Amino acid sequence: MKKRTLKKFFGLLALSLLCYFMSSCKTESQLLILNWGEYINEDLVTKFEEEYHCIVNISIAESNELFYAKVKSGTTAYDIVVPSDYMVEKMQQKDLLQKINYDLIPNYHNDKLLPGAQGIRSQMGKTLEDYAVPYLWGTFGLMYNKKVNGLKEALMETDGWPVYFNHSSFNSNLRVAMYNVPRYAYATAMFASDADPNYVDSESLEKAYNLIKNANFVEWGTDQLKKQIAINNLDLAFVYTGDFLDQLYIELQSGTLLENIPFDIYIPSKTIAFMDNLVIPKKARHVKLAHEFINFMIEKENAYLNSSVVGYCTPYQEAYDMIVNYQTIDEKWHEIFDDVWLQSWSYAMQTYYPLPKIDDVVKFKGTVLSNRRLTNDDLTKITNMVNNAKIA
Repeated sequence: MKKRTLKKFFGLLALSLLCYFMSSCKTESQLLILNWGEYINEDLVTKFEEEYHCIVNISIAESNELFYAKVKSGTTAYDIVVPSDYMVEKMQQKDLLQKINYDLIPNYHNDKLLPGAQGIRSQMGKTLEDYAVPYLWGTFGLMYNKKVNGLKEALMETDGWPVYFNHSSFNSNLRVAMYNVPRYAYATAMFASDADPNYVDSESLEKAYNLIKNANFVEWGTDQLKKQIAINNLDLAFVYTGDFLDQLYIELQSGTLLENIPFDIYIPSKTIAFMDNLVIPKKARHVKLAHEFINFMIEKENAYLNSSVVGYCTPYQEAYDMIVNYQTIDEKWHEIFDDVWLQSWSYAMQTYYPLPKIDDVVKFKGTVLSNRRLTNDDLTKITNMVNNAKIA
């Protein structure tokens, strides 16, 4: 009886140990990612899981500030986060990130970045180079409703901002919206004032307050702004150019011809340029797997496929070339197929993210937001100013 009990005991012990080790292995093979919504090709995630025998869990946050709060709290040990340039800077300053081991990312070469992406990297300095790998990049612009007579011409004649902030002078019924991030709202007011969005004092705050208050924005939103213009609920909104392109591709996939799409975007000469990056938090548990995921996502074919779904521009030259060099004939000049969507994608990249000319001094349009000259008190003042202007 005692023998049988011991046998049973050791059998249960072995089973428990097996379950423990299986559970441990499962935990070790899980990659935790904090990302923006609708910002990755899910088929690529599945492909990575199959190739690396792991599980990828993706959580969503709607702003850089939420990324920071979640990483800083340490409640979840994320392995990869996807913040924009200025938030990478802040996270690094607060010692929340670990340096990238580029030996584990053989697909990355700085000289293979598009000129615009290289320009952003150079503006941000060693912070981005040491702690972040480019994911997607782009600009912000003024997405507009083509059904509004004269709106396109007015935006082009004024470089956008006078119409955006003082639209009553153009059309008092114009439905205008702002992206709901205080830092972005302040930046647009500075562009309209011909001032620096990376500098704050009492005078600049007052100018921004008056512009935002008097603009009478009918909506403050994020991803939904592009959809609201597409369905004719808004006329003008400050959005990511990539959000506009995402909506454009949805229309193209539904069969709408490019010339019949009811919206477009105007990118002012003064606007925000940004780079979203893949970073590894200090508390990440699966660092090697995180590097493998980054290396996988920036491989040229995968970067191409990712951009095709997300809508934002790839920062990698080889992937960009695959998009814009789409051909409808093979190397022997035989017609093979005529893919309207791929033609339109190529057109969109060349139109909204054109390569700079050789003699262009500025290699990309826009200003990169930076925290180097802004204190936490400055950022709080910006947030309070915008919140007060909303309800004034």
